[in-house]
Amino acid sequence: MGLDMYFYLQDKESKEIIEYSYYRKFNALQGYFVKHFDIENCRRVLITKGIILNLYSILNEIKYAPEKAEQLLPTCPGPFFGSIEYGRLYMNHVHEAARDMYHAQFIDFNKYTLYFTSNW
Repeated sequence: MGLDMYFYLQDKESKEIIEYSYYRKFNALQGYFVKHFDIENCRRVLITKGIILNLYSILNEIKYAPEKAEQLLPTCPGPFFGSIEYGRLYMNHVHEAARDMYHAQFIDFNKYTLYFTSNW
């Protein structure tokens, strides 16, 4: 058991679900969604272009100024949520999520809806 998070696309016409990105125990990302959307276990959040740009901005700033991590995207302790250290693993998650949010800016939102969900 542990914290699993997904961004997934849903085709507006066919309703097909396509996994966009997956994170395991990136509790700081979970903390972002808890803080901004009061997300509960397994609830999904509709992701807008504004959310993508906000997340990308935060993640990108942390990439170039890791000392801001605790202020901009603090870790979120929880049962089986993984490490709360701001070390190599945290930064790997930040780099991966920044890349994913960069590419998410180019999703065709006329064709797809993007969601975030998590379970633990």
